[in-house]
Amino acid sequence: MQNKGFHKRGFISLLTALSFVAMTISGIVLYFAPLGRIAYWTDWKFALLTKTDWINIHILTSLLFAIGAIWHVWLNWKVFWSYIAGKIQAAAGMKKELVIAAVITIAFTFGPVYGIPPFSYVIDFGDYLKKAWITSSEYEPPFGHAEQLSLRALAKKTNIDLDKAVAELRQSGIRFDNTSESLEKIARANNKNAMQIFAVIKKFQKTDKIDSSVKFSPELVEERFAGTGIGRKTLKQVAEENGLDIEASKKKLAAKGISIKDDETFKDAATKYDIYPIDLMKIILVENYSPYSEAGGKK
Repeated sequence: MQNKGFHKRGFISLLTALSFVAMTISGIVLYFAPLGRIAYWTDWKFALLTKTDWINIHILTSLLFAIGAIWHVWLNWKVFWSYIAGKIQAAAGMKKELVIAAVITIAFTFGPVYGIPPFSYVIDFGDYLKKAWITSSEYEPPFGHAEQLSLRALAKKTNIDLDKAVAELRQSGIRFDNTSESLEKIARANNKNAMQIFAVIKKFQKTDKIDSSVKFSPELVEERFAGTGIGRKTLKQVAEENGLDIEASKKKLAAKGISIKDDETFKDAATKYDIYPIDLMKIILVENYSPYSEAGGKK
């Protein structure tokens, strides 16, 4: 059989097409994949691949597609330029079509940025799919990237008795060498995820109720609540965990023109009023605090 040699144009066409398919599939998976903190906390996988794997695939196949497209244009430059020149001349007689095409492109580019329907609906539906993975409160980590902390550091940060946690884990058959190992490492060594390991020791977590005699300042609120995932918690959860009167808290917020439901997260409520979730806590705890002063809010 005669050797036909290597067909560059055919190779580039196939490379571009296949990378486009891989890029599209990874993009679809990432559209409905859970939020990062949930994916890492639960060690989420789709088709045996983690979210990080899918992100890396999407980035690299997108790069490969771009390289293939540029190479394809370079190999067919003369034909491509002749085609473009012909289309430009033809477009002179299709001003209406050109305007419509330009408007559609601009709409798809900036519509999602400014939250304009129906583009915002597509983004909102994606958010809905991502949040649908959270079927119980256990799916929420105590804070972002909690799985990366050592067992010792995690216990300290979540106010869990370390000795009791270690004893409970060993009694449950969880194997680990020392408390310096990360929750993620311990979980993988035992064919579990970080959420499952934390569920074993969560019962030893002590919740410190807010002392009504303490006079909070904005700085003290940040020191206590920043980085604790307060934005993901509802008003009801925050009130129960900290011993706050939920109705009194709602009145303090209402006095600043902020309305929040019991089952509404601090992040969702804060977004509506263009402030930060921590600002809601400051309004509740700090006397005469204004989220729109120089020290607070986004404005």
